[in-house]
Amino acid sequence: MRASREQVAANREAIVVSAGQQFRKRGFDDVTIADVMKAAGLTHGGFYGYFDSKEALAAAVCERGVADSVAAVDAVAAQGKEGRGPDTESLLQQFVEDYVSARHRDGPEDGCSVAALAYDAGRSSAEIQRILASGIKGMAESLSHLRELDAPGRGPGAEPDFATLCTMIGALALSRAVAEADPRLSDTIIEAARAHIETSV
Repeated sequence: MRASREQVAANREAIVVSAGQQFRKRGFDDVTIADVMKAAGLTHGGFYGYFDSKEALAAAVCERGVADSVAAVDAVAAQGKEGRGPDTESLLQQFVEDYVSARHRDGPEDGCSVAALAYDAGRSSAEIQRILASGIKGMAESLSHLRELDAPGRGPGAEPDFATLCTMIGALALSRAVAEADPRLSDTIIEAARAHIETSV
């Protein structure tokens, strides 16, 4: 019996969600199609009814992930500055404190795809790198928008804030790299990055 169009769409969504979580946590190479399909509650053999290859799935995951990462910054910007007093934490600080955090460090499967998949993308196809590049540019532009909202006199047309983005992602990568072996150093990296960005707000 053929699955309905709605069921096909639901199955594909389950595969993308499952793969996204596992890729962010373990990387592209360490996750098999069988792993993805099992976690999605589907049979291994059914994979090719949805994607031509693991590479195609990785591209779909990256597309979804970078869109979600940019949307997360834009969601903070959407709050605007209404009702915010002079002593209220800036929008940029608000986002950075959530992003550069122990929670995000310890939960890559539910976090930012740009940070979690940057290393894998560097060893992947040009298509996946193109997708990640769009996310990097989008996040940098959205961070710049947060700065504009925090300081309206700065004026429109500011350059994308790559420096803050690099600090955020670098801090996550380094803190994850040593989290198990040296938890104190891992926490110090997070605190130092947050303090550094705060001085630039």
